Amino acid sequence: MGPGVWTNGKCRSLASSGAMASALGTPMLLRAFPAAPSLHWSTSERPSSSALAVKSRTGLSLSNLPSGCNFLPSVLPNFKPSGRRIVEANAKKSKQKAAAPVEPVVEEQEVEVEISWVEEKAEDAVQYLTSAVKAVPGPRVGGGDLPWLLAVPLGYAAISFVIAVVKTARKLSSPREKRRQQIGKNAWLCETLSDYLPAKREALTPKVFEEIAKQSKFDAEEVMRKYIRYALNERPFNPELVADLIHLKGVTGLDDETVVEVLNEVSRRIVKAKGPVIMKTTGFTEKGLKRKAAVQALFSKILYLAELDQFCSTENRSSLSIKEIFGVTEEDANNIRIESLSGTTELESLEKSVGISPDDEKEEKDEDE
Repeated sequence: MGPGVWTNGKCRSLASSGAMASALGTPMLLRAFPAAPSLHWSTSERPSSSALAVKSRTGLSLSNLPSGCNFLPSVLPNFKPSGRRIVEANAKKSKQKAAAPVEPVVEEQEVEVEISWVEEKAEDAVQYLTSAVKAVPGPRVGGGDLPWLLAVPLGYAAISFVIAVVKTARKLSSPREKRRQQIGKNAWLCETLSDYLPAKREALTPKVFEEIAKQSKFDAEEVMRKYIRYALNERPFNPELVADLIHLKGVTGLDDETVVEVLNEVSRRIVKAKGPVIMKTTGFTEKGLKRKAAVQALFSKILYLAELDQFCSTENRSSLSIKEIFGVTEEDANNIRIESLSGTTELESLEKSVGISPDDEKEEKDEDE
C-alpha cells in the first residue's frame, strides 16, 4: 500500500511525503508501510506517548486509524515528547546557573568608633535638656514635646535677636558709619607716615611705602593726596615740610602729570568744604574772616607747591587749574603768592594778623572721604 493519510474518515494516498507533511500541517515526514505485526497499531491498543504527542502537534489521532492504513513515524526531526523537553530545559538552566559567577558574601562587622570628650559631653547635655523639657508641665506646642511655657519666651528672644542683627547691619552699612571708618583709615595712614616724616625720612623707602599702602588699602595717588591735605592743615608750611613732600613723591613713584592732578583734586575738595577765595572781606564776622583767611592760606600753599620745579615740572603746569578752582585772578594770585620760605613768611604773618591758630584749622578741617 502506498503512502496515505487519514482524512474525513477515509484513508487517502499521497503522491509524496511533502504532500503528507502539508496535509498534517507540521514539518515532519510520515511513511506508510504494509501491515506488519511489529509495526501495526491496532485500534484496540492504547495509544502510546508518541501517538499522543503526534495528536497534540497535528490534531490527528493515530489510534483511530483503520487497520488498512498503517503508519509508522519514520522521520520526526522537530518532534520531542513534552517530558523530554522539560528535562532538557531544566538541564540548560542548571548549566547557566553553574556558569554564572558566584558573588562573594560580605560579612558585616561592627566597628567601634571612639568619640572625643567634648562630643560625649555634648550628647549628655542634649539628653539632659531633652529630659528637662519633657519634665516641664503644661500644654505642648502642636502635640510635640515643647511646652508653651518655654516656646513663648524662646520665640520672643529669637525675634529680638533678629531685630538686633538687622539694626546692626543697617548701622554698619550707613553713610555715617562708612564715613567714620574712612576717617579712621585716613588717621592711621597720616600717623604712620608722620612716624617717618620728618624724623626718619630716609627710612621711608619705596618698599616700606608699599607695605603702608597695602595695609591702608589706598593706592599711591590716594596716599599722596591724603597726606598733602593733612600736611597743609596740621604741619607748619616750611622748608622741612616741602622736603618731606618731595621725598614722598619720590617713594610713591608718581610722575609730574599725576602730581598735577593730585593738586587739582586737593583744591576741589578744599573749595567744596570751605568755599572759594574771597579777597574783599568787608562785612564778614570774625569767624567768617578767619575762615576765608584760612582758604587764602591753603591756596597760597598749593600754589607754591605747583610752581616748585622739584615737585611739579614746568612742562606739566599747563594742566594746572587751581586758580580757576579757587576763583582767583592772576592779580589776586600775585598778591597772596608765597615768594620764599626763609624765616617768617608773608603767609605766617597773614595767619597771625587774623588770629588763625593750628587748633582753629583743625576744627574747620574737612576729612577726606
